[in-house]
Amino acid sequence: MVDVSKYKELFVNESREHLQSISINLLTLEKEPENTDALNETFRAVHTLKSMAATMGYPDMEELSHEMENVLDVLRKGKEIEKGTVDVLLECLGGLETFVEDVASGKTVERDLTALYKKLDYILPEKKEGVEVSPVRAEEKREREETDRGEKVSPTIRISIEKIQALQNLAEELSIAKLRLLQIASKHAIAIPELNEITATTHRLTSELLDRVMEMRMFPVAYVFDRFPRTVRDLSMKTGKEVDFEVSGKEIELDRLVLDEINDAVMHLLRNAVDHGIEKPGERKKAGKKDTGKVMLSARREGNHIVVSVADDGRGMDIEKIKKIAVERKIITGEEASRMNDGDVYELLGAPGLSTTKKITDVSGRGVGFDVVKSKIKSLGGSVRISTEKDRGTSVELRLPLTTAIIQSLLVGVEGEKYAIPLDSVREIVAVSEEDLKSVEGKEIFSYREQVLPLRRLKNIFDVPGNKDKDRIGPVVVVERDEKLFGIIVGTLIGQQETVVKPLEGMLKGKKEFAGATILGDGSVAFILDVGGLIQ
Repeated sequence: MVDVSKYKELFVNESREHLQSISINLLTLEKEPENTDALNETFRAVHTLKSMAATMGYPDMEELSHEMENVLDVLRKGKEIEKGTVDVLLECLGGLETFVEDVASGKTVERDLTALYKKLDYILPEKKEGVEVSPVRAEEKREREETDRGEKVSPTIRISIEKIQALQNLAEELSIAKLRLLQIASKHAIAIPELNEITATTHRLTSELLDRVMEMRMFPVAYVFDRFPRTVRDLSMKTGKEVDFEVSGKEIELDRLVLDEINDAVMHLLRNAVDHGIEKPGERKKAGKKDTGKVMLSARREGNHIVVSVADDGRGMDIEKIKKIAVERKIITGEEASRMNDGDVYELLGAPGLSTTKKITDVSGRGVGFDVVKSKIKSLGGSVRISTEKDRGTSVELRLPLTTAIIQSLLVGVEGEKYAIPLDSVREIVAVSEEDLKSVEGKEIFSYREQVLPLRRLKNIFDVPGNKDKDRIGPVVVVERDEKLFGIIVGTLIGQQETVVKPLEGMLKGKKEFAGATILGDGSVAFILDVGGLIQ
């Protein structure tokens, strides 16, 4: 007997893909009952799941897939898709998802689906008339019919993200070795002319290898976005609101690891958009709006970043209300509130414990707030931007790096210590004299292009020992984070370098000042700075 347990991980991964396809196509059918392509795609995915479950020995999943397949087959043969049919099929989908997640977690839970099977029976005309549908179908005939229709799907090769990550790690180590080789070649190029040639070849091949591995890590954002239409549909029904959900930019590619990390953040923003943003039909009508609200999820590329946006045309945010609640909960004082502009108030949304909802619901208000979204995005080297207009809507943009594995950095030195500043955060490098510096309430500031910016000395931030740079006004690196500028005085500028990001472990893990570390060409280690953490 063949041991199929070793195929469990593959079964789970493939099943999740088929379930996502079923979800997308069922939602299409709900809006377009005549869409035969969506119906056929749903049938094929359910049929495949049934076969996979049978092969793996999961009879409950096989039976539910089979009953769902019976209904879809009747619909394909011309039966009208009546109101409520898609609801029942989505309920079946939920059951299948539960079975797959049970397999993934190793659980064996008995589930009573009697009520669901009765709903399926009601849809089938044969069972309404008391005629039993044959439980066994000729698989060979079905396969032949699918072949005749040209519905066979070409096989694909799946590589786990763990294997891709292992390959990436090897490529990164090779890249670090390449930097060391380049450094050695620069010293001995005259004595050994052939060294230049082999070094150039190694540099080219290593860079190409890294590019290919990075391409393997890149996935269309549809990998995450396709999960949300059903979520928004369910939320709109639960809250009694009419919502038109639009998705764009699904073809934009992003690092798979970054995609996995932003799933919960985007989910939270969508929940907020439906629960807090979009008004109920009666309220919208009074405001002169269409009964149906609009929620938009989009992705676009801007340079080396991807911007993921969640926007709605709902009630927007009440700035004064947010300030009032922040004062009541002693997050800020009344005096501070009076001095705040809109941008400052948006920053308050990241304060733990600030929630403008009056009651806890199944949709939101359970303590996982905007502060979690902001901290997650910042941990990925990204930023969050909010814009809102009362009674017109809200837009939240998540600005994310294409990848967190390899970045371009500006290397700087302080008393012999080396640090890397992500180049995406660097606005400009300027020279500052003593006359340009001022002090306000014990904090240094300087003039920059008709602005006054806060200034930090890297030497003081990290208490770097030594007297070499004690009284020196070195180069000032002007950096940007969350649309705010500030300056960092460094000792020396070393240059720009491609940086392999290594995560921090032990006591350094979670340090707000660092985004990671990297190994330089001479074998030394340099910390990669999180510019946002330097001013907190």
